[in-house]
Amino acid sequence: MKIRNKVTLWIAGACLLSSLVFSTFVYIELIEQPYELLDAELGNQANTLVAGLNLSENPAAVVSDDLLDQLGRLYWLKVFNKAGQVVYASEMAGLTDLALVDKDKPYTINTTVLERDVLPDNDGETDLDDQDQVAFRVRIVRVIVKNSPYTVQIARPMERLDRESGELLLTLLIAITTAVLVLLAIGYVVAGRILRPVHIINTTAKEISEKTLDKRLSRTANNDELDELASSLNTMFDRLQHSFRLQKEFIAHGAHELKTPLTSIKLFLDEAQVREDLPEEIQERLVCLSKTVSRMERLIKNLLDLSKLELQDSFRPSRFCLSNLVNEVFEEFSANIQVARIDLRMDVPGELPITADREMLRRVLINLIDNGITYNDKRNGKIRFKAHLEDG
Repeated sequence: MKIRNKVTLWIAGACLLSSLVFSTFVYIELIEQPYELLDAELGNQANTLVAGLNLSENPAAVVSDDLLDQLGRLYWLKVFNKAGQVVYASEMAGLTDLALVDKDKPYTINTTVLERDVLPDNDGETDLDDQDQVAFRVRIVRVIVKNSPYTVQIARPMERLDRESGELLLTLLIAITTAVLVLLAIGYVVAGRILRPVHIINTTAKEISEKTLDKRLSRTANNDELDELASSLNTMFDRLQHSFRLQKEFIAHGAHELKTPLTSIKLFLDEAQVREDLPEEIQERLVCLSKTVSRMERLIKNLLDLSKLELQDSFRPSRFCLSNLVNEVFEEFSANIQVARIDLRMDVPGELPITADREMLRRVLINLIDNGITYNDKRNGKIRFKAHLEDG
């Protein structure tokens, strides 16, 4: 997996984890708050309902006004006297019975009742599915009326609250999913921008070879880790360039130093061959030695030419006549061709304009002609050289 994809996943993963933790706390707080509000509402409504009742020692039903009737349709309510007898029950209390649990804290009870019976909308039509199980939030409130203790059991259906909680959870999940997708896109772009210097360093490093050691990696003004990497690589390229130049200079100097003694040896052998007082056997050995020295001279010349080309900083094209260059190179090898008794035939027009590096092309011609002489037939050898213009 590429680093860019890894960075993208790490960014998205970190943000996803943060979003989940944050959303969990938000969800818990948003869920607890409605329950707290509902419990407080049940307490307030219990006091309101009790205040509207004409409670007495006689456990008989009392008359309620319109407000009590309206609240009785919204809340499940029972009022118990000291003896545990029901002195008041709301309309909803007739639909289902809720167990009276001696708890100081509110609690939830699931009971069997149709939602449309306990959760009508403003038009009297239910907007919920018909279900048997409905959850009630129950609270026990103890009050004192005319020095007599009463226990108020008040409850309200929570189906809408549960549905709203579910919708809230779904909304949070959709928001988190959307955020993750957005973060993946943003993380991919950000990771690309962060790793862009690495791509530039990699591209430039691929372009650097033994021929282009003068190139260097570009640096920014950020002074970050990537700048340090580019600086270290540039230092390494400096050392490599210095080593390559020393090697090439050593080859050039060594070949130049060998050229002088070989010239002296060749001159001595040439002078010795013209002497008539030497035995024939010695004359033949002198001829063989002279050929060997000539071959060594060509090798030294090749080394000098190669080192000269390698020490050039770059490719240097120019406009010149190829025919003239070909004639110059064959002129240098004319003596070797005659000694080897090779039949040379050239078909080169008088004008062959070309744009190229003259020294490099000269090196190519020298290698071709030298191989043509060295590896030709020992008797009746032939060299055919042709050049012509094609499409300019």
